[in-house]
Amino acid sequence: MRIIIMTVKRFACLILMLASIVSAQSVRIAQIDNSSLLLNQKVKLYINITDREGNLIKDATADRFQVFESVDGNDYTPIPGIAKVESKANYVQGINLILLLDNSGSMYRDMSGARTTDVDSMRITFAKRAARTFLKSVTNPKDRIGLASYHSFYTSHSSPTRDKVLIERTLNEITQPQGDELHTELYGNLYLAVDELRNIRGRKAIILLSDGENSPYYPMTKKEHPRFGTKIFTYEEPVAYCQQEGISVFAINFGKLGERGDRNLTRIATQTGGIRYDAHNQEELNMIYGAIMDQILNEYLLTYKATMSPADRKYAKVKYSQDGQEAEVARFYFSSTILGTPLEKLSPLLLLPLLVAFLLLWWLSRLKFERQRPGASLEVLTTRIGKVSTRFLPLDSARTVIGRTTDANMTILGDPEIREHHVTITYDEKKRSYTLIADVEISINNKRLRTKVLEPGDVIDIGGTKTVFDEGFSSPDKDSA
Repeated sequence: MRIIIMTVKRFACLILMLASIVSAQSVRIAQIDNSSLLLNQKVKLYINITDREGNLIKDATADRFQVFESVDGNDYTPIPGIAKVESKANYVQGINLILLLDNSGSMYRDMSGARTTDVDSMRITFAKRAARTFLKSVTNPKDRIGLASYHSFYTSHSSPTRDKVLIERTLNEITQPQGDELHTELYGNLYLAVDELRNIRGRKAIILLSDGENSPYYPMTKKEHPRFGTKIFTYEEPVAYCQQEGISVFAINFGKLGERGDRNLTRIATQTGGIRYDAHNQEELNMIYGAIMDQILNEYLLTYKATMSPADRKYAKVKYSQDGQEAEVARFYFSSTILGTPLEKLSPLLLLPLLVAFLLLWWLSRLKFERQRPGASLEVLTTRIGKVSTRFLPLDSARTVIGRTTDANMTILGDPEIREHHVTITYDEKKRSYTLIADVEISINNKRLRTKVLEPGDVIDIGGTKTVFDEGFSSPDKDSA
């Protein structure tokens, strides 16, 4: 009898413990923005809070939050005061999203996975409809939406823009893949989407839709990928890139009931601060896009001053308290030690290198550089994807072309996004200036532009090739070529 009573008591305690777990709130760190860390030591945390039913808590006050930091994820130091808690920051500042749609061969089947010629029953049609419905729901003029699709290859239809009508029109550019395009290069193409979003500041997210598993191009076709060669991406690579650049991924598995989708979809979402969803029909897909937007728009933005403890990466922990219950979550962020470790005592000898540096700069400023290039030029800094025909391009004619054709002044091979005449640079002899004109928007000094009068030091990102413009010390007359 005594054994039975003890068993009942233990069972009752277990039920109470489970009830307390179920009834607790939940906290999620959706994004960590460390872009101001070196400037003013500030870190920004985008936070979601839900109640026991999973509903968003939208009325939390600043006094309910506590922030802690750690260099090892074990011993945490309390942050004495949170600099700012904002509840509508994403409304005020706007958000930056990329809709990344699966356009592999299986997206042209029906929801049961069967082949079909009925366009209206195809998965891709449901995905496009959901995207259009989502775009119509975005009413904040500060929000910027981009569109990309992927199969074996990645296609950027539009970088994030406030022009929602343009994005809706570009949905028509997504067409059925053929031949070697049919596969699902999920991890590699997600990596490229991160690369497209990384230079934008503020709240950044990718809404990834996938109806199958990662099937890399190289092992499926036994051919080298035009951008990746023989490289096979793991899911950890785009995840690490997201963590480094402060981008969260909301992943949607779209297929028939019971289809689990890619086995790492949940890891991709949770490890980047996003959420994984499952949709099995048009109505569910529409609701999920709306739910993701609701999640993002109702985040809290916590700004705090980071600790000075040196580490390549640190852990931020947020604790939320309400009605006697507490919930907490921790995520790491990259914290560069480029400025060195904090000093215990300032020594006058530390000023000596600074003095030497100033004297060296003064001496260099008195010299005339014999090796300075006589005319304007472009110099290749880095090449992420593809190969370039030259690392140094003199701008010694009235018209200079960069593209994928062999007759271009600089040829970029192996990057399918590069057009025949992707960029043209013209010289105005009267104004003695160089103007860049691109077929599509490119990144110049981290801004998306199609044309710009070039200035010394301009950094131009042409697909995966980053170049810098140098005016030289003279601008000789150009020939009429």
